[in-house]
Amino acid sequence: MATTSQSSGNNGLVVIIAVAVIAILAVGTIFLMQDHRSGSERVGDAIEAAPQGLDKAADKLGDQAPADNVERNLDKAGDKVEKAVN
Repeated sequence: MATTSQSSGNNGLVVIIAVAVIAILAVGTIFLMQDHRSGSERVGDAIEAAPQGLDKAADKLGDQAPADNVERNLDKAGDKVEKAVN
């Protein structure tokens, strides 16, 4: 019976390691994605950031990390949901 419990314990460890590797690859893929915003989206983001300072607005014109794009898209989705509810 000892070999059976060791075998199932090893299977659980393999599953945990596989899930961790997949999660790391997914996060890595998100952070390596390119910025596909159009010029008008970049200008719109810069205009929205202008009250925070011109340096932040200028940063919005350049390429952004995909995590920033995800955050921006979530904010836009939240705004759309809020408008739809009201």
